Amino acid sequence: MENAHTSRLHEKICLIVLILLGGVAMVMHGQICGDVDGNGVANIVDALKVAQAFVGFQQVSAAGDVDGNGVIDIVDALRIAQYYVGLISTLNCGATITPAPSECCASGAPIFTPSGPTPESGVHLDNPYQGANIYVDPDWSAKASAGGGAGIANQPTFIWLDKIAKIAGGSGSCTYTNLTQHLENALAQGRNAIQIVLSDIPNKNCAVSVSDGELIIAQNGISTYKTAFIDPIVAILKNYPNLRIICLVEPNVVPNLVTNLSFPRCAEAISSGSSVTCLQYAVNQLKGIGNNIYIYLDIANDAWLGWDPNFQPFVDKMTSIVSGTTLGKNSIDGFISNTGMMVPWEEPFIGPDGKATVNGGMIYQSRFLDFNPFTCERPYVEKMRAAFITAGFPSTIGMLLDTSRNGWGGPNRPTTKSASTDINTYVDESRIDRRYHRGNWCNQSSAGIGARPQVAPSPGMDAFVWVNSPGTSDGQSALGSDPCDPNKTLDQMCLPGGINTYCYCGTNGAMAGAPSQGAWFQAMFTNLLQNAYPPL
Repeated sequence: MENAHTSRLHEKICLIVLILLGGVAMVMHGQICGDVDGNGVANIVDALKVAQAFVGFQQVSAAGDVDGNGVIDIVDALRIAQYYVGLISTLNCGATITPAPSECCASGAPIFTPSGPTPESGVHLDNPYQGANIYVDPDWSAKASAGGGAGIANQPTFIWLDKIAKIAGGSGSCTYTNLTQHLENALAQGRNAIQIVLSDIPNKNCAVSVSDGELIIAQNGISTYKTAFIDPIVAILKNYPNLRIICLVEPNVVPNLVTNLSFPRCAEAISSGSSVTCLQYAVNQLKGIGNNIYIYLDIANDAWLGWDPNFQPFVDKMTSIVSGTTLGKNSIDGFISNTGMMVPWEEPFIGPDGKATVNGGMIYQSRFLDFNPFTCERPYVEKMRAAFITAGFPSTIGMLLDTSRNGWGGPNRPTTKSASTDINTYVDESRIDRRYHRGNWCNQSSAGIGARPQVAPSPGMDAFVWVNSPGTSDGQSALGSDPCDPNKTLDQMCLPGGINTYCYCGTNGAMAGAPSQGAWFQAMFTNLLQNAYPPL
């Protein structure tokens, strides 16, 4: 995971420690060329400091002279910025300062420079992604490489524990890399962090059929969840105190408790208290492991909770649940948005505000936005974070965004805003999100890989991450069930050519030939590569 690196090149940074070699002095006071703030990396902050030095706002060291001409000027600031986004590969301050690291690493795996306290010191970090060297799942990486995605196969993705069998690895023809092996793999790779999704709460995904889950409330689901799912996971994680273990706990659960109570299984989840009990138990048990555990909870996305009748009730419900844990609002590290979804971080042509006007009308009145005041994820995440801080969460609370398939590139991506004065035409011709409807979530052919994983992309954001590994199916496209997971069945939103069951206003946009949720879907992966933005 790189620090806000948006290069179109492969995002691979390898720190090279250069020593005196052959009698040529390569190091002066341990500085790296371009690294004027002395944190070991030449990045956009250094470019800003050099620009400020040029206009007399501050002084910087000789490491700011990145073209070696003896003068620190605006050209040096530009070159550091170009290096940072990958437009140039080297900086050179002359023989007295270490050259800035160039892109390398034969393994293709991102390497990071840990900074600040580490879990080994017993300190819980404000942002676990700072200085993180995150585990790359070899199973997904091999499929991505074989499927034409060698350029992204080095990216860290989350490991999904979505049924009990995945903890120990399954048996017979239904086997998986077990949790212990993933953790051991992380150590063998030399990593200091791993990302895990825990998703097996009773009546899981209560509003859809793609993965109904194996645990049922009425069939002793709460007890089984605690003793057969959470407790074994916690027992294993306790053996790895030197890994930062980043946990996404039960995505979709709390959003369903607010918006989908018309579905019987969702109504049962709230009336029985099951979801609240299980979620609080999971958070308490994980938090009790130690300071190396980092917990994030799911806030859906703006196309789900953005409407006023959904937004504040969700904040209130989440606040109530977290407040009921042992450590209350200090029990979690943040929230994640857009898990497995395709909502773009920004809409560059229609802008962030659904109440912006065109020809006297507000754009949120368009068919596509459907009176939702948010057009994209950035304003939603920022407002959600502010709402939680207002509700009493720490001001340091961090946010994550799943960008694994919200890129919306390819030949159909607009390059400018529409000139139309008709609201619907203006929005349809200007938006980068090319879905027919924002509720279309299953195997969308026009979706693309989004921003590569990166740390602190904007204020309040801990990281952009890939929760859903690119290439995994959202759900099967035909009748039948997965023999290894019979609870995964056909949902109407995944039936090719089927109607959108949320608005009954058009087709669902689902691709044909899709396997069950979580299985490898090569056609989808190919589309994600072709429609990636930034392009690969």
